[in-house]
Amino acid sequence: MTEQRVSLRYAKAVYETALAAGTLDTVYNDFIAIGKVLNQSQLLRTMLKSPVIKTWKKKNVFKELFSNMISELSFNFIQLIADKEREFLLKDIIASFDKLYLAKMNIIKADIVTSREVDETLRTKILTELSRRLEKTVIPTFKVDESIIGGIMIRVEDWVYDASVQNQLAKLRNQLIEGKLI
Repeated sequence: MTEQRVSLRYAKAVYETALAAGTLDTVYNDFIAIGKVLNQSQLLRTMLKSPVIKTWKKKNVFKELFSNMISELSFNFIQLIADKEREFLLKDIIASFDKLYLAKMNIIKADIVTSREVDETLRTKILTELSRRLEKTVIPTFKVDESIIGGIMIRVEDWVYDASVQNQLAKLRNQLIEGKLI
């Protein structure tokens, strides 16, 4: 079984357990906190992937880092995946859980790229329109990329809306090369 499928199975299991226990939001917030720690510590990520480090040592590290920081259900879950020697999948499990949670809450993440910083009024208009079209609450990540020259690029999961000047110039260039504009 592929790592991605295993990660999804663990994510579904903890998701369903948290949902049944009425602690879905708590576990989601716990996983965000664990994910931040994982993202900040290359040493921790390396330790989780190392087959040389014994499971009991990894569990002790989990205890030191997370026992006072997360709920009992979340802590027991990370201890369980360590017992099953699947701790190297923790980051992928968290990502899968995140997708399940956001789908349940009708939330979607969007990367919004502009050529310059946009003011709060324009951000609100973009988010309002995007939420209306997608019929979901949008969690935006605004980025500035001067290379797009102007316009906007929006990436939501596997959908991309590219209204950048850079893209329009590339299309125009291709049409000129193919002789469609002459």
